[in-house]
Order: sequence, then structure tokens, then C-alpha cells
Amino acid sequence: MRQATVNLLDRALLSFTGDDQPVITFSLDYQGKAPALELLARRVAERSVLPPGAGVFHAHGDLDEETDRIARRPFGRALWDLWLITSGDRFRVCLRAHHGFIDGVGLSHVAAALLPDSPGEGDRLHTAAMPTVRGLARAFKDFTGLLTHRSPWAPIPRPDAGARSAYRDVPVKALRAKADNYGVSVNDVSVAALGLALGEWQRARVPERARRDVVVCVAVSTRTPQERFHLGNRLAVYRLRLPHALRSWDDAVSLVRGHTDKVRETRQRDALRLALKVPGSLRPGVRLFRATLAPRATPFTVSSVSLPQHHTLFGAEMRAAGMTLNVFEGFPAYISFTRTPENLRCAAVADTARGALLAVPEHWANRLV
Repeated sequence: MRQATVNLLDRALLSFTGDDQPVITFSLDYQGKAPALELLARRVAERSVLPPGAGVFHAHGDLDEETDRIARRPFGRALWDLWLITSGDRFRVCLRAHHGFIDGVGLSHVAAALLPDSPGEGDRLHTAAMPTVRGLARAFKDFTGLLTHRSPWAPIPRPDAGARSAYRDVPVKALRAKADNYGVSVNDVSVAALGLALGEWQRARVPERARRDVVVCVAVSTRTPQERFHLGNRLAVYRLRLPHALRSWDDAVSLVRGHTDKVRETRQRDALRLALKVPGSLRPGVRLFRATLAPRATPFTVSSVSLPQHHTLFGAEMRAAGMTLNVFEGFPAYISFTRTPENLRCAAVADTARGALLAVPEHWANRLV
């Protein structure tokens, strides 16, 4: 573990306190006998790559209901903890952290180091390179777009004030078949399916005259292999417009592939990496970053993270994983794709006012299987 210089995004995220905190919850589902809490706590303490946290805790009951409840718990001084949730012959481990403390890709590496019987690695990390001039221009355009854009689209309110998150799992082989057919990545297929799902979602719930294109902020990690366990955020976003009229796989894949190709060719990720090096002591910059985290500027963010290796936890097999972000009034809604060797989970999180977004994972899965 290494403490790095606090940047503007860290400061902006840490400025949310009290009950409204952007808490990341990285959940791993296992089949088999749950370990004793003492054994799990001892392993975490022996392997810890983070500063001391709030502890290792136990909960029992419905996995999803307990996860929803735990995910909204605010932190005090310690900004991470771990929960074991048991339910019959299944159990879930939830590794939580304040988003200002570490980002999701960093948390995936922490989970891969702390939990498995044979420690592994988390999501893919990218070596730094010099951005192109076009990459710098694209990054600047996206950032100014976040500050000036006011999206006309927002999820319609849902009368039911129940769950705050929803998810669906799809076998990776289903996405791989679609990706091979189009010659794109599994992640491109996930985002293309999201575009189709959002179009389908609007056609089912929104009058034609009120349908709008959706501008999403797609998260990209700038974390390098040398920064595997560094604290803070190595996270940036680029903007992607998903037309509400999307209906065909050909159109959706072409749109996403064209955009991701430009991000890759211009090395926009590296341009975003430079932007994150601005020190977090500049107060006007913190206010600017916080302004981009308002729903009117960013209706919701989309992230992708992977655990590339099969693993067991005290002999129990990991079957799936997911990542959620505590969403509260005045903060963007969230959709994540979490990939394990067998399954890819699409999860949506929203507050009550935007709860209709929780139907999207079902539409997403239906487009793939």
C-alpha cells in the first residue's frame, strides 16, 4: 500500500460526508460453506494492503437485501471495511470503501490480494504513455461538456420505494460469442447491449415525444501496474451519447466500437491521466470536479471491472461478483459491469426518485440471452 498525492477528484469525492457518501461495495458470491468470521478476519489482517479499516463484520439473511442495507452505511474515520453475509449454502463477501479513498479498479486488486486461497490480481492495468494532441483535445472537450451539458433525460420516478439496486448475471460465453461475431471486445458488447436496453426501456415507459438520447459517462482506469494498491482515484471518464432510437445490434456495436477506437487511437486515457495529476489543494478545481458529479451534468456513470482468475475462499468457489456505488439525491446514478471467468453482472443503483432505472439490467440481459 502507498499513499499518493490527493488529487482533485479525491477531494471532491471526500467532500461528501454524513449519510451521503459515495461508498463503493465490491461483492463476491460464493457457493459452499462460509468460513468462520475469525478465520476471514485473520486472513485480511495478515495480507492487508490497506491502512487499518473499520473491521470485519457478519450479517445473515437475504444476500441482496443485506447488501443494499450495508452499502448505504456511512463511514466514520476508517474508510473501508469488509462484511461476510451468509444465507444457506451460499455466502457473499462485501469489500467496501469510500470512493475518495480508493477507486473500483484499485479495490478489485485489494479483493484479489486479500480473499482468495491463492492470491491473484484484479482488473487489467495500463502502462502509461504520452497522449496525442487529439487525445488531449478530446479529454478537454469531454470535461467542458460535463460542466456545460444539461441532460434533458432522467429516469422517470418509480412509485415503489423499495430496493435501491438491481442486477442480472449473463454467462460470459454469451457475450464472447457476440463479441467474436462482431470482432469487438466483451466490454464493447456490454455497452452496446446497454444502449439497446436503454432504448427498449424508454419505448416501454416513456411517450414517444418525451424520449431522449442518453449521455453516459464511461469510467476508464488510469491506474498503472506500479499503482496497483495506491490509495486515491486513478479514475476518469469519457462521454458517450446513446441514441434512444437504437434498435439493432449492428448499429449499437458500430456506435460503441467507433467511439472506443477513437479513445484508444488518440490515447485519451493518457490525457485523462495527466488531468488527474493536478494537486487537490486547488479549491476552485475541487468545486469544478464536484459540479461534474451532479445528475444534471452526469445522469449516470458506467463502469467495467474484472476479476480474471477463478478462485476459492476457504474452499468455496466464487461464482459471480458485482460492484455498486451508494447513490443519493444530487449524485449520478450508476450502472456497472463486473466480469468473472464464468459470469458478467450488470448492476444498476439509483435513489428512490430514479428507481425506474433498476429495470435496465433485465432489459440488458434479455438482449444477450
